[in-house]
Amino acid sequence: MRGETVGRIRTGAPAGTDPYGNPIPGIDVETTVPGAAFDPGSSLEPVEVGRAQTVTTPKLYFRSSPDIISTDRMRARGIVYAVVGNPALWISPYTGVTAGLVVELKAVAG
Repeated sequence: MRGETVGRIRTGAPAGTDPYGNPIPGIDVETTVPGAAFDPGSSLEPVEVGRAQTVTTPKLYFRSSPDIISTDRMRARGIVYAVVGNPALWISPYTGVTAGLVVELKAVAG
């Protein structure tokens, strides 16, 4: 399969509750997802006094429709990104065949 192999990081089922009744997050599980096309997107450096921040917004494109949801994180080229919103499933209006999946990502540093 062509493209890059990326990692999907999904938090497992809650591991119980804390003394206040809040769920304790489960263990993160990383699964490889082949066939991604990585669009590095753009970077933005918002101006805020006393802070040097960089926001990067790449996208991943797939010809198939892998299991990726809005609460996942994705590892691409060694950087972990948050998934922004629901991935967009493209379906051909002429054939009804799945044409691919677009996943918008975001990483904030600083």
